[in-house]
Parts: sequence; structure tokens; C-alpha cells
Amino acid sequence: MRYPGHISLIQALKQSGFFSEEPLNIGGTSIKPLDFTSKILFDEWRFASDEKDFTVLKIILQGKRNGSNETVKFYLLDRYDETTDISSMSRTTGYTCTATANLLAKGLFTEKGVFPPERVGNYEDCYNFVLQYLEERGLTIKKEAAV
Repeated sequence: MRYPGHISLIQALKQSGFFSEEPLNIGGTSIKPLDFTSKILFDEWRFASDEKDFTVLKIILQGKRNGSNETVKFYLLDRYDETTDISSMSRTTGYTCTATANLLAKGLFTEKGVFPPERVGNYEDCYNFVLQYLEERGLTIKKEAAV
């Protein structure tokens, strides 16, 4: 989640050439605008050692099931874990990745090729495995269905 107006600022930087990889000559030195921008922004956006993050997830799916309109919503709110000193972003991304690795190691998903997560989630046992794995680590995704 970004603060209000974030995307407008990023778009302004992009339109102004700050993400260009075409080198510019500045005072006899060749520099890519993207390198300059990355140095400034990454330093500014780096977490301070005492900062504690949180992650918010909201997914709204709308479609038809058996000819009827259906809406399903998923919610997650996770916070930095004081006990383990693990950031919320690390927890939500890392645990999902290790859940997937375990899913494959246990042979629960055996399709060949490249599959996006939503395709893996079409298999109920895979879907349930990942949710259970996350739940065991304190990440609870709440589901709300409305017809």
C-alpha cells in the first residue's frame, strides 16, 4: 500500500525521464538517470532499524458461478512480528514462497510448466495447503462470500 498520490508522483518522475537508462553527460561524467534516481529513492525509502511495517491485502473477485452473480472478498492484515523480529513484508511474501516450495516438495502440485499462483489455487488441496501453512505462521486470510 502506498500513500495517497504516490502513483502520480512516480508517473511524474517517469514522464520527466528519471527512469531513463539512456546516459546523460553531466559535468563530464556519464550517468544514467535511473541510477541517480535509484540511489536517492532507495536511500530515502530504506526502513530505519526501529520502523515496524504492516501489510494489508484486499482482493475482490466478481463473476458468475452456476449462472448466478457471486462476489468473494479476501482480507489480510499482518504486522511486524516483535517476537521473531521479522517484518510483515518478509512474512507475507517469504511464507507464501516457502508454502509453495513445500507444496511442490510434497508432490501436491504435479503439473508441468510455468503456472501463475491463481492457476495453482484452482486445485482445492493446493489452495487449502497454502492457507493452512500461512495460518500456522500467524497469517490469517479471511474470506467473505456474498451472492
